[in-house]
Amino acid sequence: MSGNALHDEILYLEDKTWQALQRSGKDLMPYLTKDAIMQFPLGVKVTADSQPSLTEILNTPGFVPWKTYSLKNVDVTSIGSDGAVISYLAVATRATVGSEGGDDVEWEALCSSVWRTEGDGKFYMCFHQQTLTS
Repeated sequence: MSGNALHDEILYLEDKTWQALQRSGKDLMPYLTKDAIMQFPLGVKVTADSQPSLTEILNTPGFVPWKTYSLKNVDVTSIGSDGAVISYLAVATRATVGSEGGDDVEWEALCSSVWRTEGDGKFYMCFHQQTLTS
């Protein structure tokens, strides 16, 4: 796959994950590998085997969807024929956790995801990490 085609495909998939998270956590599941790892600010790391597991967190009724998001300064790098890493600045908003109709919270972070092909030849996210910018 050419560099431009890879960039476009991985950016498209990353964008689809954010769109999924505007609906619910469980909508992200079809984009993830079974062994996906996610690392979030404040030392939170979740996997298939963590307690709670990634699946449990994404399926929790308390999940707060993102309202808006934008991905800026996007870079995509091939990591062999079966994978790619994407990094970008994400600016997003969502409701304050536990509030209904309250003020939205703006969130800004440097994000990176690793995508790899699985047996069906499609790319799936196997790693995602976020570092708050402030």
